[in-house]
Amino acid sequence: MPKLVTVQMLQKMTPKQRMTIYEHARETNSSEADDIIEKLFQHKLLDSAGGGLTRDSGIVQRVEKICRSSDGVRAAEAAADRGEAPMAGVDQILQREVREYGHFDTTSWAGSFVAQEMEARGWIRSGRKSLPENCVARTAAFFVRKKAA
Repeated sequence: MPKLVTVQMLQKMTPKQRMTIYEHARETNSSEADDIIEKLFQHKLLDSAGGGLTRDSGIVQRVEKICRSSDGVRAAEAAADRGEAPMAGVDQILQREVREYGHFDTTSWAGSFVAQEMEARGWIRSGRKSLPENCVARTAAFFVRKKAA
C-alpha cells in the first residue's frame, strides 16, 4: 500500500520536487493521486514553484480554448450585459473544466484571452471591476458596448 503523502511532507519539499510529484499525480488515475493534487492546490504549494505557465503550456492552451469558445464568449457577453466584468461568466466555466484554474497565473491568462475576445467583438474596455465571490479570479477588465454611430 502506498505511503500517505501529508501536507507537512509536501511543505518540506523544494518547489521542483512538488512540481515533479504534481506532474506524476496528474498522470496517475487514483484517489491517492487526487488527494496529493488537492493538497498542493488547497495549500498553494505550487504557486511558489516559479510562477506562471508559458503560453505553450497545455493548461494555458485549455484555458484559451474555453475563453475563445462560443460558450466562453457567450458567457462573457452575458456577464457584460448584466453589468459585470465578462470574466465573471467565463470564470464559472473554467472552474468546471480546468482543474488547475486558479494556479500558475491561469486567471491572468484567462483575463487576457477574454479581454481580447471582447475587444475583437467591438466592446470597449472601461476600467476594472471586482468579480463576484463565487469566482476564482478577483478582478478583471470591464467592458461596455460600443455606441452606434
